[in-house]
Amino acid sequence: MTILRSILLAFGVLVSVSVANVHAASFRVTFINPGGDSGFWGHVSKTMQAAAADFDVDLEILNADRRPYFMEQLLQERLSRGDLPDYFILVNELQEGARLMQLLDGPSVQTVFLLNTLTKSQYGVLNERVQSTIIGSITPNNEWAGYEMAESLISFGKSVGADGSGLRMLALTGDDSTPAALDRQRGMEQAAADSGVDLLGAVPVNWNEDIAYERAKTFLNRTKVDAIWGANDAIALGAKRAAIELGMKPGENIAFAGLNWSKAGMEAVKNGQLTMTHGGHFFAGAWVIVMLYDYHNRPAPKSALDNVSFQMSAITRDNVNLFLERLGDQNWAKIDFLGFSQVMTGLAQYDFSATAILNAAKN
Repeated sequence: MTILRSILLAFGVLVSVSVANVHAASFRVTFINPGGDSGFWGHVSKTMQAAAADFDVDLEILNADRRPYFMEQLLQERLSRGDLPDYFILVNELQEGARLMQLLDGPSVQTVFLLNTLTKSQYGVLNERVQSTIIGSITPNNEWAGYEMAESLISFGKSVGADGSGLRMLALTGDDSTPAALDRQRGMEQAAADSGVDLLGAVPVNWNEDIAYERAKTFLNRTKVDAIWGANDAIALGAKRAAIELGMKPGENIAFAGLNWSKAGMEAVKNGQLTMTHGGHFFAGAWVIVMLYDYHNRPAPKSALDNVSFQMSAITRDNVNLFLERLGDQNWAKIDFLGFSQVMTGLAQYDFSATAILNAAKN
């Protein structure tokens, strides 16, 4: 039983009304996950499942296992089965989102975009009928995250005697079309330009640790590199592995920054081998359920969810122990997601900050 429900028990009759409303408002959601059960997309699914359990939401997850065109097949098969959900959750991975929406030209299922929303040009190819079924999106501020990651590498350079203009930085990016990847890279490039960093290149590695390892090793063998910006933790850790094999010392003569709040990333921050792991955005899986619950329970006529953006946060050596203590077990079910709902709490605004997550995970 959640903490919130325990408190409600103290109010006798009120609890019967509140809990009854939770069950009466249950609805069905299908999430087309561009990834699978492990890694970043696995955590997105797991936070989504934890929130769905709290709100008694009937959640179906279909995994494309990093095969972007398979998302289209999964959606087509789901539509063919009939008995459609109340809502679809889609991701504009590799800008496949417009094609997915074209498949929905007919079924009147409302749709939310998660983490990667449609671009302006993609909206331009969709007719008004299809556009009207999109009730909103929830996306993190990837550009700012990319900027802060680069800044942490620049700060490392200064700590070892190199000013910004003397730092030779390599960027290993995710891909060259997903909106989150492009925004993250844009932030990194802006930070490099602001500090006059010598940016050696921005090389896409398909979000893959082994590819990052190979590309980093090639660069490190042929040129001096002071810092490597990795678009996610797996990329940064792959590059770090290459550097260690070549006799370099992460945190001493080369620096790495990653993103995802992965357990391995947090451990690398703790031992000084990563300057930071930015992130917290996999909790968007939970936030989309929170927001859909509130939307579903609004009185008619309903206003759209709109396009909600939230800040990610950096885990550094200054706060990594707290994050490991509260979130290191990766047990998202211990968090009471009812406490983030406007309908359940009467809150005027959503608080999806790292502080709110840590506070909810402390018990």
